[in-house]
Amino acid sequence: MIPSSSVGGFPLVPWLIVVCCAGLYGLVALAWLAGRIAAVVAGNPWQGPAFGWAFVEDLIRADAQQLWPGTPPLLVAVVFALLLVLVVVPPLLGWRWWQMRRPEADDPVPSLASPRDVDELIGDAARRRAQRLRPSLAGLHHREIPDTAVGIAVGRLVHPGRHRPILRASWEDVLLAIMAPRAGKTTALAVPPIIDAPGAVLATSNRSDVWAATALTRASAGQVWLFDPQRVTRQPQGFWWDPLAAVSTVEEAARLADHFIQEIRGVGSSDPFWPLAAGDLLTCLFLAAASSGGNLADVQAWLSDVTSREPATLLRAAGFPQAARSLAGRQSGAPETRDGVYETARTAARCLSDPDIMAWVTPPRAGLPQLDVHTFVDSTDTLYLLSKEGAGAAGPLVAGLTDSVFRTAIGYAESAGGRLDPPLLAVLDEAANICKISDLPQLYSHLGGRAIIPITIIQNLAQGQGVWGERGMTALWSASTIKLLGAGLDDARHADDMSRLIGDHDVAVASVSRDGRGYPNWSTSVQRRRILEPGDLRAIPRGRAVLLATGARAAMVDLMPWYDGDHAATIAADTATNVAAITRHAKAALRRNDKP
Repeated sequence: MIPSSSVGGFPLVPWLIVVCCAGLYGLVALAWLAGRIAAVVAGNPWQGPAFGWAFVEDLIRADAQQLWPGTPPLLVAVVFALLLVLVVVPPLLGWRWWQMRRPEADDPVPSLASPRDVDELIGDAARRRAQRLRPSLAGLHHREIPDTAVGIAVGRLVHPGRHRPILRASWEDVLLAIMAPRAGKTTALAVPPIIDAPGAVLATSNRSDVWAATALTRASAGQVWLFDPQRVTRQPQGFWWDPLAAVSTVEEAARLADHFIQEIRGVGSSDPFWPLAAGDLLTCLFLAAASSGGNLADVQAWLSDVTSREPATLLRAAGFPQAARSLAGRQSGAPETRDGVYETARTAARCLSDPDIMAWVTPPRAGLPQLDVHTFVDSTDTLYLLSKEGAGAAGPLVAGLTDSVFRTAIGYAESAGGRLDPPLLAVLDEAANICKISDLPQLYSHLGGRAIIPITIIQNLAQGQGVWGERGMTALWSASTIKLLGAGLDDARHADDMSRLIGDHDVAVASVSRDGRGYPNWSTSVQRRRILEPGDLRAIPRGRAVLLATGARAAMVDLMPWYDGDHAATIAADTATNVAAITRHAKAALRRNDKP
């Protein structure tokens, strides 16, 4: 025999009977109340039966004269319908609202950060923190501080509540974003911070989109400097920069040389001798040129002549005998080794063989202004550093100029009591491709303390490990106080590590069994599960990210692209203007190349 319907081990039919009886009782009560109200509306005294069996009997017989004497039945019906709507509709709407908004048992959002968990990134707490970090805001009431002066908007908090506050990184946070292409990096994490930055801005990219969207707006805050040796934007050269201007010691020369060596480190042979030896050679040549008033054209010429004694002579004259002996020893060594070292150095510095690139870093014939890094860090100017990827690209120069800005800004911060005010923003888009500063992981924590706010954007963890190594990337991750994981997290190991880092939560799991009579018995157990499984992290949609802030629970945020912001119309118009200029210059170049 098939068992009857049941719930929790009990037959279902008795429960249905109880519910139906209660519903009928409620309808009868509404009918009686509707008659009373209708009589009052009609101006008649109540003359019908009291609420009880007599009223029910008359209602069954549909005897309107007995039920509501002197009151139009139509009026009673209208009042009854209104009462029914008032009684039934609100609970139905509430039930529907709850059904639409109630989380599933395994929904991760309720287990992620609530506004209370990230209170330092929102509201009054963030404003008071901004006042503490920026003395120029001390004279304002914390609620008078403009939103853009509070910090960098990183996204809107996703949580079960209706209010979705904007989370803002402070002026001592250092940010790292790991997102795949077209996941919202440029539109949400590069353009809006650049537009809103209160001080100087440095931005790197291998495309023209960041410059096109922000340059005209930033021009209203200060001068715009575009370093574009490979003509990514097709704009004419507007200034030049001397990489040797900041080189006066062996250490400074070695730092500049390291940016070039980064281009070949880990490529080809795993023998560390050749990169180290080539770095030592470039250090000596950079120091010789800088100490004698030379430039990178001299360095390129010396690289082409393995027997030239000029750089060693210049080093001795400038008071660097150890470097002179090192260089002379390198040149007098075994020809095979010497030639290998020089060839490795030429490979690392192959961009110096490109005359178009060299025009940006050697004294010009025309009267172009020279970029003064010291003046820049103490201004509200904007410096765009663009380079293509690949062999011979200008990446080492982009890294060198970025590093020079960082080092100079640190010096200014120290002279100003420890911090810059206003802060300096550095958006390092495609940092692992065109801005390979080898000790960036070590610099990171120091930068935030000086109010130099970097936003390093890479596509995946492996890309960062390819530049800084596994230990270096781990250091960069650990030093970042704001981390954003966006769409495109395809590394299974990294996704599993992040899943464990985000943590676990309790999930109620329902199960059903049947007793000997066939009746189902429902039970609920609590299981410990990952808040976000690796597959959930991989499936993060474009425009959304997981935010990991130091000392706070992991949060889910919706990124805030510029086209959804207050400046959307202005940015769209500026982008169209700059893209039109790029197109115009590109067409002119094509016409020049087509001439016989």
